[in-house]
Amino acid sequence: MLQHEQIEEIHQSLINGQRQQMVKQIEDYGLYDFWDDYSSFLVDFYIEPQSRYHYFTDAVISYHRIVNR
Repeated sequence: MLQHEQIEEIHQSLINGQRQQMVKQIEDYGLYDFWDDYSSFLVDFYIEPQSRYHYFTDAVISYHRIVNR
């Protein structure tokens, strides 16, 4: 599977409220590579900076809340 497709699936998990699935997908993708790639994906996918900020912060906060329970 291409990186772009993996990131899109992770993003869809976030949008659909499947945050535990999102965490698993991020870890499968590679935690240290994911955040930079996800940021680039959002820049390509959303024109408005507010949308990019919303999704990125939602993903980061959700990830850490689930992992650090």
